[in-house]
Amino acid sequence: MPSRSGLSRRGFLTSVAAGTALAALPLRSASAAESVKILIIGSGYAGSVAALRLAQAGLDSLVLERGRRWPITDQGGTFATPAAPDGRASWLNSWSPFVPQPLDVYPGVLEAFQANGVIALAGAGVGGGSLVNNAVMLQPSQNVFKRAFGAHVDFDEMSDQWYTKARALIGMAPMPDDVYNSTHYTAARSFVAETTAAGLAPFRADMAVDWQTVREEQAGTREASLIIARSIWGANSGAKRSVDRTILAAAEATGRVSVETLTRVVDVVPTNGHQRYLVRCERIDDTGAVVARPEYSAEHVFFAAGSLGTSRLLVAARDRGSLPALHATVGKGWGTNSDRQTVRVGMPWNNPTQGGPSGIVAQDLANPYEPVTLINFPWPRPPADGTGALGALAMTTCSPDGHFTYDAATDNVSLTWPSTSPSALRATQAVTTTMDRINAANPGTSTLRLNADTTSHTLGGVVLGQACKADGRLYGYNNLYVIDSSLIPGSMATVPPALTVTALADRCVDLALRRILRNVP
Repeated sequence: MPSRSGLSRRGFLTSVAAGTALAALPLRSASAAESVKILIIGSGYAGSVAALRLAQAGLDSLVLERGRRWPITDQGGTFATPAAPDGRASWLNSWSPFVPQPLDVYPGVLEAFQANGVIALAGAGVGGGSLVNNAVMLQPSQNVFKRAFGAHVDFDEMSDQWYTKARALIGMAPMPDDVYNSTHYTAARSFVAETTAAGLAPFRADMAVDWQTVREEQAGTREASLIIARSIWGANSGAKRSVDRTILAAAEATGRVSVETLTRVVDVVPTNGHQRYLVRCERIDDTGAVVARPEYSAEHVFFAAGSLGTSRLLVAARDRGSLPALHATVGKGWGTNSDRQTVRVGMPWNNPTQGGPSGIVAQDLANPYEPVTLINFPWPRPPADGTGALGALAMTTCSPDGHFTYDAATDNVSLTWPSTSPSALRATQAVTTTMDRINAANPGTSTLRLNADTTSHTLGGVVLGQACKADGRLYGYNNLYVIDSSLIPGSMATVPPALTVTALADRCVDLALRRILRNVP
């Protein structure tokens, strides 16, 4: 890996993470910027779908990605591992909530954004969140979907059309029998047995995983990754079907899509009577230092930088006056998908490897507080007493009470999550009730951990039907579209949001294409 600067965390946050003050970046005319018709900010699920659908319609686009490419190699050393963590595990920060020691500052795959009330995680790199998630693809039920979106999105339309297309785009399948029954997945079988005893009817979820590659891991012909729970910083075996290797790869293969890496957008400014937009960027090196400030003049801009990226960018643009007509609700309606990390102990030994990523889902939809979904989560560290341990990521619903705030003095955006609000406490009570139910059905087990201090499912900030129209067009700006997880108001109906984000982005891009191809202003 390239040599990297050893900047202190405090010094680095002051000089880079807060962003270079825009007053130091002189605004050039649009004619001096590189001209593109369509610009996409972000290369995760939403950005990749946009690039592919635009290319299939015969339109060229430029994708800007703040992070690096992470190509899988036969040597199997693309990503950092828990056995040897380094700067590849953290986005431009020497600190990580998963590593006790300081790391080198490097444009790694996982941002850990310290908000007020929660640590919010987000992927960084070509492929976005698909590089670092646990690849579980679930469609929500109709009742909880309507609770999230109300009348703004039709569930039947999504179910009949867009979820079906999203499944085909991502490519997914549940864990096959031979993998499930192997020694690497003892914990998955234990989770099935214990949740079945509690009456929760567990099932194997569809996953964006190449199970043949997992078999090769088991056979020793691929780098062991998923079978030993190495997923959160990427899978060195290539078993994870991240979009850089699927949807975006198909888009780039058309020859109509260009991707610029290590390029982060810092501002968007209307020009030419709002007919075009000047997109101002910073290009960084492997230390996070700014080495160039490219600018692009685009006719259409699609925001696909994820809830954290898109919300922070738009709140800053509105409040510093670059996009003053943005709706007052931009920056509001944010939530954590009610993520709760849980670990139970006291069951028979099941920790030889704890294969992953997740794969088994159990739902407590009749919970007296809120519906709860549990996803088996690898927990490779055994308890001190030598028994087994089972991890699960719990998701439920709560009010989208988080909000972003712009500080003009620092040109920075902060995020506040009221972690002790009545709604958040009710969500914790719901998960506690479900865990108690499982423990009661499995004598000798108990809950070792249940907390909500970290979320990997950041949602909201530019909520559909509030801050933007049904196709993601921002109120006040006809050719600016939001198509990512920012559209989802705080929680995605007790399931991981990746499948819904993909489906919703496809729907929004389809509606946008109808306008673009007709040259509608």
